[in-house]
Amino acid sequence: MTELRKRMTECLQLRGLSERTQEAYTRAVRQLAEHYHKSPDLLTEEELRQYFLFLKNVKHYSRNMMTISLCGIKFFYQQTLNRPWAIFGIVRPAPEKKLPVILSRAEVRQMLGAFSSMPPSSCTSRFLKLITQTPSSI
Repeated sequence: MTELRKRMTECLQLRGLSERTQEAYTRAVRQLAEHYHKSPDLLTEEELRQYFLFLKNVKHYSRNMMTISLCGIKFFYQQTLNRPWAIFGIVRPAPEKKLPVILSRAEVRQMLGAFSSMPPSSCTSRFLKLITQTPSSI
C-alpha cells in the first residue's frame, strides 16, 4: 500500500465512513491513477476534468457511479491532500428527473370498480390497500 493510499484510508476511518464507502472511494482514486499511469497527487485540474468526461462519455457511467467517483476523488484531494479544487463544484451530475406513474382511465375504472360490490365498512381498508399497489399487480 502506498503512503498516499494509507493516508487516505486513515482519513476515511477518522471520518467514520463505512467500510464499503472506504472501498468505493479508494477504488475511485486507484482507477484515476491507473488511467493516467501516475500518482493522483501529480494530476492537474484539467486532467481531472478530462477524466470525468471520459467516465461519462466513454465509460458511460450512470449518475450514481459518477457521484461515487466524484466524491471519492474529491475526498482525496480536499481531505487527504488539503487541496481545494474548483472543478468539484462544476462536475456534479444533474439529478435524474423521473416522471410520476399516471394511471390510465381504464386502470382507474378497474380500481374503483373493485369497490362497487363491497359493503361501506370494508371499503376504507380495501381502498388503503389498493392505493399502495402498482397497476401491474392488480
